[in-house]
Amino acid sequence: MRKALIHLNHALIGSLLKEDMTVCDMTCGNGYDTEFIAPKVNHVFAFDIQEKALTSTKHRLRDLNNITYIHDAYQNVKNYVSDAQLFMFNLGYLPNGDKSITTTSKETIHTLNIIKDAYPHASIIIMSYIGHDEGKVEYEAIQTWLSHQQTYKVIQSELKYYDEAPKLLWIYPK
Repeated sequence: MRKALIHLNHALIGSLLKEDMTVCDMTCGNGYDTEFIAPKVNHVFAFDIQEKALTSTKHRLRDLNNITYIHDAYQNVKNYVSDAQLFMFNLGYLPNGDKSITTTSKETIHTLNIIKDAYPHASIIIMSYIGHDEGKVEYEAIQTWLSHQQTYKVIQSELKYYDEAPKLLWIYPK
């Protein structure tokens, strides 16, 4: 089921990407989104707080030379990126990694505010994994944040009848 949303996400992302774009993969993880995006755009900034994730992704994508790997939290994006058109998040924990290391609602909402203020014309794509406690809290916090935004439109996709399926959010400027 999750793979269906990933394929949908990649199809939609592919329709947005342009050769001159800069994209931030805010949660690089195992690098599958970075791998999909990098050949289609000018540059990708790949963030992750786990060195293990970055090392694995760097090795897999060693033939791509338009990726900057950043071992830092995504809320520090302004320290590295002056301009970007798209920000992508896979919220939760690293697949096959330490499930105690997760993204959090506080960090995510803080980062969404940074993006809104520093990159006002950028789109945001979020895959929110709600199959764990922090994921549910984080998803609800994002919904609350979105309900107070006047400058964005939102498209949301979900798998019906599967309560813990990831939620896909496309957030773009009006």
